[in-house]
Amino acid sequence: MFKETEDVVLIVAGLSSAFAVGLSSLLIRRHLIHFSRPVVQGKIIGILWMVPIYAIDSFVSLRFKNTAPYVDMLRDCYEGYALYLFLALMVGYLGDGDEYKVVDILEQCPSSKHAWPFGLVMKGPMPHGRDFLRFAKFGTLQYSCVKPLAAFVALVLAPFGLFQEGDFSIYGGWLYISFVVNLSVCYAFYCLGMFYYVLKTPLKPFDPVPKFLCIKAVLFLSFWQGIVIAGLVKLNLIHEMGGWTTNNVEKGIQDLLVCVEMLVIAIAHTRAFSCKPYEDGAPRRDGASLLEAHFAHHSAIRDFNEGGGGGGS
Repeated sequence: MFKETEDVVLIVAGLSSAFAVGLSSLLIRRHLIHFSRPVVQGKIIGILWMVPIYAIDSFVSLRFKNTAPYVDMLRDCYEGYALYLFLALMVGYLGDGDEYKVVDILEQCPSSKHAWPFGLVMKGPMPHGRDFLRFAKFGTLQYSCVKPLAAFVALVLAPFGLFQEGDFSIYGGWLYISFVVNLSVCYAFYCLGMFYYVLKTPLKPFDPVPKFLCIKAVLFLSFWQGIVIAGLVKLNLIHEMGGWTTNNVEKGIQDLLVCVEMLVIAIAHTRAFSCKPYEDGAPRRDGASLLEAHFAHHSAIRDFNEGGGGGGS
């Protein structure tokens, strides 16, 4: 009976992942064919890669359950980078590669105050002008560092019995790592939210809200459903089955959900990151140079170093 259930789960996860990867690949291909705005579309393609990476990672983790902690490192690393790419996309929309244009727009925006509850610990007004851009960059990039670092710490602790997903014990590492990661992602989304709030009017023609919701859905679904599943394990509603340990079942449920969710996200991406606005322009770069530009780490490192001086106010 369990073997039949396992086969059904793998089929559902496999088909969902395959369709998700297929839809994303078609959309990426369309952007490459009509690659008329490299500064913007390079970031879009980078964000679209989230679906194939998440879908393939989750299916591999489900099929080869003992490899899950190691395979998930790739997903954790790219997750933080994708969040940074979203901010870079908004900057690309406004400045088309020229950050000074974005700073000029920010200088004309009225000053804002920190929203609750961040205003309780971040005293004074919100940074303004160039300092605000540095604040937003640092807020997103800190998560790009925290997420993979947390995954690495978990890998180190696991062999010593100090880390197990869903273990709420104060003597294990999962509770503390989850708290730090949640705090980090909340701060990152706060910075992105404030960036949109301040630049809401100039960003309106680019329809950023559906794009933001797609990114937020991927990150928050994967994190919070993990917390919920861990709670169900704690209540003994999820337990070992067949040759799968409780931890395997817990991780398997989450991987199955992610595979199915990636199909939904891939469909949403066709609307949020449509290629239609770029189809009238002439392609300006080939695919090889796109990959070189998109996966180059220089701009992210530069932004992190620059943002480090403006992360708080």
